[in-house]
Amino acid sequence: MSSASPSPVRRTRRFTVAALVMATAMILSACLTPEQDSVLSELNADRRANNRTTLAVQADAQVKAQAWAEKLAREGKLYHSNLSDGIGVRWCSLGENVGYGGSVASVQDAYMRSSGHKANVLSTAWNGVGVGYAKGKVNGHNVVFTVQVFIKTC
Repeated sequence: MSSASPSPVRRTRRFTVAALVMATAMILSACLTPEQDSVLSELNADRRANNRTTLAVQADAQVKAQAWAEKLAREGKLYHSNLSDGIGVRWCSLGENVGYGGSVASVQDAYMRSSGHKANVLSTAWNGVGVGYAKGKVNGHNVVFTVQVFIKTC
């Protein structure tokens, strides 16, 4: 026998899961440092300017992005991570932008001038993001490293 609507228990479970996801996202975005919040704000401003929905912080992606930004800053060089490392949640797709420059805004501007990075920023496939920020030196110059880890959970 099939039913057109979920049972009260299933509706309650769905509501509880949805409420927990929303609460976690709110807590995570409230726990961002001002610098991480700047990375997220720049990213979401570009998404809004291009008629895309904003992305909320996803816990695993956030931890990964910050750790990777710190690693890049320590080493003073730029390269991509192994995307699935540190992602424990079930995911269907992952993407990553890594960059450095004089400011968060200048790095975001560079992402938007690069077709591949811009495609990540504007993709409608993502339903979450992690953002990392760290200060470092490249060729003796003080720079900021930003990392954006995009995720589609499934």
